[in-house]
Amino acid sequence: MTAPTTGLPSAEVTRPRTVLVGTMFASAASFMAFVGVIIVYISERGSARTAGTEWFPSGVVELGPSGFIFATLILSSVTVQWAVQAINNDDRKNAIVALALSGLFGAAVFNQMWFIINDTGFGLNGSTAEFMFFVVNGTFAAFLIAATVFIVLTFLRALVGQFGPRKADSVAAAAFYWNTVVAMWAIAWYVIYVTK
Repeated sequence: MTAPTTGLPSAEVTRPRTVLVGTMFASAASFMAFVGVIIVYISERGSARTAGTEWFPSGVVELGPSGFIFATLILSSVTVQWAVQAINNDDRKNAIVALALSGLFGAAVFNQMWFIINDTGFGLNGSTAEFMFFVVNGTFAAFLIAATVFIVLTFLRALVGQFGPRKADSVAAAAFYWNTVVAMWAIAWYVIYVTK
């Protein structure tokens, strides 16, 4: 004897959020690695100050250009969240514009970082302070490259129409990683450029 069926269609299969969850783990690992570099920087700076040596020469590391990077990254956080909101509303055109702007903001940050590095005149074979300056900024640049590549790949996938309200996890994942990198710069900006 067979059981009667109700004739209702089966429920739609829910797509697992593996991309978003994986990105959260990668973001946490990246953030912890960056915090580790910052801790080494603070430790080295503290040792130099205890020994009575000057960390950076006065007036070499300026606050202004690094503040422009911070402002640019804040704007980019707005644009990546705009992309997430647009794709959830099935507005692919605005999502594409928002992702393109985020990628351009990433390129602008690289340009600003290049200016800062050239402006300081530091060398890798200089003092411990100069070396640690390169280590922190280089580590941040590596994570920024990863975030920018993530945004560009998400942008390309959005161009061919792979995202929509039910398939927006990759856009949210890219935004999550991008915002993690913005948080990294907030820490680096305070530790290196504000407190010097």
